[in-house]
Amino acid sequence: MKKIVSFLIILTILLSFTSCYSKEKPLKIVSITDIHFTGSEYFSYEGTFLSANDSNGTGKQLKYIEPILDAFICQMLEERPDCIIISGDLALDGAKVSHHALAEKLSVLTESGIVVLVTPGNHDITGYTFIFPSGEPETVESVTAEEFKEIYSSFGYSGGISYDPESLSYVYDTQKGVRIFMLDTNLHYGATLGKISQKTINWIKQELIACNNAGDIPIFAGHHSILSHNSRFDFGYKLANGDAVEELITEYGASLYLCGHLHTQHFAESEKLTDIVGGGFCVYPHRYGVIEITSEGWTYESKTTDVEKYAENMGITDENLLNYREYGYNFFYKNAYEQAKSAIYSVVEDPELAEKYSIFSAKLNVAYFGGTFSDVDLSIAEEFLAASENTGWGSYMKSVLKDTKDSIYCSRP
Repeated sequence: MKKIVSFLIILTILLSFTSCYSKEKPLKIVSITDIHFTGSEYFSYEGTFLSANDSNGTGKQLKYIEPILDAFICQMLEERPDCIIISGDLALDGAKVSHHALAEKLSVLTESGIVVLVTPGNHDITGYTFIFPSGEPETVESVTAEEFKEIYSSFGYSGGISYDPESLSYVYDTQKGVRIFMLDTNLHYGATLGKISQKTINWIKQELIACNNAGDIPIFAGHHSILSHNSRFDFGYKLANGDAVEELITEYGASLYLCGHLHTQHFAESEKLTDIVGGGFCVYPHRYGVIEITSEGWTYESKTTDVEKYAENMGITDENLLNYREYGYNFFYKNAYEQAKSAIYSVVEDPELAEKYSIFSAKLNVAYFGGTFSDVDLSIAEEFLAASENTGWGSYMKSVLKDTKDSIYCSRP
């Protein structure tokens, strides 16, 4: 009798223990965007082009993009997400050699059992592509839409459950209660504008009906945003028919849309939809989003790629990579500072004030792209705007300062 009682007690404890851990396991998705990858053998700093990019470009970290991507891949092999979404601008200027080099790197993830899904951005299928082996632009072969599908056949363009005949959009079924709609948002390949055609909208509707009938949750990803994130950057960045797309997908229960193109870490919300722009992977701090989805809703957290850990583990001796947090920040900061200085010094006569405003707005720009406004003291914002209002840089900073929230966390039931 004592043995029976002891067994029942042990069984009760085991059942209690199991119930604590039998909660629904979330589907874990990682989202990155705007890699703008090119292999290190395809560029050189001997000429003037890449040096100019570093001083007055958009902050793309081209020199170290290969080890940074390698660091990300190593993190993913440790974190083991169910799926990785890459929402466009995979290769720098869409060079075929860069697409092939990126696909080879991504294959490490798929061979380890991690699903990788891609969709094209406005820089991926252009018809005018360059590499910089001597530091100056050299025209090379680009890719067609069919070649893009072929190169990335293992990254969404095989294994989907439905493919839009009018574009490179498709649906992937995770088999875990979630269907991922990967949208090709390009109006024309090589153009900046984004728009979903009516035929593709009709296809999306049919796939949403099928998704609802299966009892699955739909989430969406594409290159251009559906909602507005910055009034200065709507045209060419927000879908031209974003309102119609939003109305359609929210009607069938979609509440999350993942995108890129702006390179900022930012989210915008309407009554039913959260539209998250992931920080451009090519710019510091090289962010990626972690989305966890259950039947109760989803959460989003933006994380950074640990370049320093990767460099140390791999025995790399480059001091810039071993101290990348300092190097990466300073690289992006100096890029913004040079642009701020060229604008502000032309309208502010007092050199001390001009320097103060240049430093302030450069720091603000880095924080805006990183989604961390709380890192910046905004006490001089008003006087800065008054002093720089007649410059393009000042106008840009004004649009940034309209929205000063940190944007690295988000959740929606």
